[in-house]
Amino acid sequence: MKVYEAIAEALVAEGCHDLFGLMGDGNMSLWGALGRRSDVAITSARHEAASVAMADGYARTTGKVGVAMVTCGPGLTQVGTSLMIAARGRTPIVVVVGEIPAGSKNKTQSMDQRRFVEACSTRFHTITSADNMAEEIAEAFYAARVHRGPVVLNLPMDVQEETIDWEFDYRPSTGFLPPRVESPNPDHLTPVIEKLIAAERPVIIAGRGAMAANAREEIVRLADRIGALLATSLQGKGYFAGNQWDIGIAGAFASAPAEKLLAEADFVLGVGAELGYYTTEGGLLFPSAEVARIDIKPMPEEIGVIPGLYVQGDARRTVAVLNEALESRQIRRDGFRTAETIAVLQAAPHPLEAPSDGLDPRLVAQQLAQSLPKGVLVTCGAGHFFSFPAMYMALPEGADILFSYQFGAVGQGLPLAIGTGTGNPGRPHVAIEGDGSMMFNLQELETVTRHKLQMVLVVWNDGGYGAEVHKLKVKGFDAGLAQWTSPDFVAIARAFGGDGVRLAKESDLGAAVAEGLRRGGLFLIDARVSPSMASDPYAKVHYGMENRAPLLRPVA
Repeated sequence: MKVYEAIAEALVAEGCHDLFGLMGDGNMSLWGALGRRSDVAITSARHEAASVAMADGYARTTGKVGVAMVTCGPGLTQVGTSLMIAARGRTPIVVVVGEIPAGSKNKTQSMDQRRFVEACSTRFHTITSADNMAEEIAEAFYAARVHRGPVVLNLPMDVQEETIDWEFDYRPSTGFLPPRVESPNPDHLTPVIEKLIAAERPVIIAGRGAMAANAREEIVRLADRIGALLATSLQGKGYFAGNQWDIGIAGAFASAPAEKLLAEADFVLGVGAELGYYTTEGGLLFPSAEVARIDIKPMPEEIGVIPGLYVQGDARRTVAVLNEALESRQIRRDGFRTAETIAVLQAAPHPLEAPSDGLDPRLVAQQLAQSLPKGVLVTCGAGHFFSFPAMYMALPEGADILFSYQFGAVGQGLPLAIGTGTGNPGRPHVAIEGDGSMMFNLQELETVTRHKLQMVLVVWNDGGYGAEVHKLKVKGFDAGLAQWTSPDFVAIARAFGGDGVRLAKESDLGAAVAEGLRRGGLFLIDARVSPSMASDPYAKVHYGMENRAPLLRPVA
């Protein structure tokens, strides 16, 4: 047996049945061995960075370790941004990388791969010999699972080609995982309980940790007991949809009513939400509130912008313990649930003044909400544009949305969506990406069609880099430096084997989405939105305008 064949067996034993990557000399033999297997499906990307982003999206939506494979040297350097994004998003992925042998005379593609990887906030594991490879591969996957982040598994090309003359016995990392600390320390919960009892205007903010733990029922039960309002981080968008006391996203993307109410909060409990810079709007969103957080991690990685109490534990189990403690003390409060709060929640939204230079991005978001089927998976890229889906697009029942904003990088939405779509076959999938970001990874449209993935792709097209356009204006520079004449994205989609339509008016979006879902495959909707309209966060920060975003409610 060749070492590369043994590595293929190890990857499958670790649960790798979907693989993303791009072939080169450094991984060709391993790629060939995996390609022979009927239990492995390989999604071959057109760019290395895209393949790692695909593995990232796959891992985030399946709960599995995402696996990508790229070649040595330049194949590795291409993926730096995607590694940083996975590190910031704490996504468990393993990136298998070839390496030029140390004694090779042809050093064209050689480099210090460890230094590069570690500079990308990523763990580096290397196979040192055929004798050690089983343990070293397991250690790489163990690190990804336990530390919840990206790991590069480095494979010297000469070792890959060696022959082993013994039976390869691989024990996967899943057999060594320690039990998670899911039950909270009672001593750590006591001050949180006292704060909950004393709070007059409490708010509970849930994040993806709460979603992963299926904590919704316990959180709602706690909120009902203490009279708390319910909110989410950006990544938890829609988690409490349908609840009367849901105020939506907390932070930079908060609605106008939510922003007003959060400013009055006196206690905020984060459940599976780190309450970082954007969720707290730099610590200014609830200036009068004390804060506590529940998270599965042993301790926060930093003090953060809003220090407070911290409890380690599983989100659902910990909130259940809080409920039991409050019930035993017969605690029941109206809290924030007053007539004054109801008046804020039921206030008529601000009227929308239509722009004259393109589609209204707020109406596009609202129409998209009306167009989404129940149970839809939405993948959204990052940029100035993603404020509009965040703040104006309600989600239907059973929907999930994934944003790619980690590390502040644009251009990741399309490859991330390929990964999420691959990990959720048969589920209706709508992706949203900006026009500037599309140009980063335009070639991956061909990956969508080649692998026959279903994707309705809405291109939020303002003919430029919207964030830079507005910032240039504020600084007194020429906004045209960040603008251009848009390419025909529909024609490009057709050239790659898909189809699509250019949106004539906002009200046509529903029919276009329905048509795309009916057809399957790639269906691109080019929405030429107003380039002059700033999102609510940008209008507030850069132009001094008040937040006018409405409180979102589920689509009927």
